[in-house]
Amino acid sequence: MSNLSQFIKLEGDKTIWTIVFSLLTISVLVVYSVEGLSATTSHVRNIFIGLVSMYMVHKLKFKYFSKLSVVAVLMSVVLLIVVLLIGIEINGAKRWIFLAGLSFQPSDLAKISILVLMCRQISKYRDYLHDWKGFIWYLFGPLVLICLLIYPSNFSTSALVFLNGFFLMIFAKIHYKFLLSIVGVGLCIVGITYLGGKYIPSFQKSFTRSVTWVSRIDAFLSINSENHLKDENRQQNEAKIAIKNGGLFGEGPGKGVQQHFVYAGESDFVYVLTIEQYGIIFGGLLPMFLYLLFFYRSIVISRRTSSVFGSLTIASLSFAFILQAAVNMAVNVGLIPVTGQTLPLISKGGTSIIFTCIAIGIILSISKNTEYRDYEKA
Repeated sequence: MSNLSQFIKLEGDKTIWTIVFSLLTISVLVVYSVEGLSATTSHVRNIFIGLVSMYMVHKLKFKYFSKLSVVAVLMSVVLLIVVLLIGIEINGAKRWIFLAGLSFQPSDLAKISILVLMCRQISKYRDYLHDWKGFIWYLFGPLVLICLLIYPSNFSTSALVFLNGFFLMIFAKIHYKFLLSIVGVGLCIVGITYLGGKYIPSFQKSFTRSVTWVSRIDAFLSINSENHLKDENRQQNEAKIAIKNGGLFGEGPGKGVQQHFVYAGESDFVYVLTIEQYGIIFGGLLPMFLYLLFFYRSIVISRRTSSVFGSLTIASLSFAFILQAAVNMAVNVGLIPVTGQTLPLISKGGTSIIFTCIAIGIILSISKNTEYRDYEKA
């Protein structure tokens, strides 16, 4: 009996556990208000799978994630190629494959596994990262490969993965000449994507999603005609109405009306519907505070973690978590163009919630083994 109680005990940082349960509670309340009981039931099932996954992962010693990341990245490469060839197309984008009756986005696996792999490479091969050959082979090459495989169907996710990898290299104090080269590559890709999607028919035909990306950027920058601008910005206009309706304290649970007008209100635009129902204070500032507190706690744990691999893994995964949240919130309040990024642990989702929970499980695993250094000898 004592062994059982020891097994089911929640370990790791208690603040992070509390934040996770708080965000998931907000998620259930808002999804129920927006989509009703039947959709919430499937959402709760995914949350349960995510929590079980997080619990099982946090029980492992974090040294195992190093070798697992190699396997996970190889799996990601295969699955990303499969989804490009025979993936299910939804809203003009091939991002999904079906496994065991469930939709699955390989990019959700890829964006976590590539960061953990890069942390492994920096920790294990840091003496080889001072020249271009070692930098490209061990670090930059794997990151670019994953980003290029995600890029054709999901530019925003590809860009976020690239940014996450870039900031990881900053955390790891990679030489500035390599960092500058990464900035140059990133700007070139963004420029080629925009100009190709706007002016080059062959590029538009090869990368059909580029037309959507360009139209969103043009609409946001008010470049297109007035009618087209109104059509592209309708989502963000409806989002602003939801924020106005919410005011400081909200319309009340389930009393918002903008879920009838905002597309993807349970996922991409869940933040404004949360504000409409619970107000700017509880629906807007409270989730923001929880995300910032999560990042703060993660950085505290990272700084006291003896292992280079463990410290970088926490820093990179927590930064990826907070960056995605910031991007979603910025889209919802009209600060940046629409990206299609969900709000972590609040938006309705299948694999996105599950893999976010797995990433947090890795952070919790490291938080309970901060003095462990044996991996550094590998």
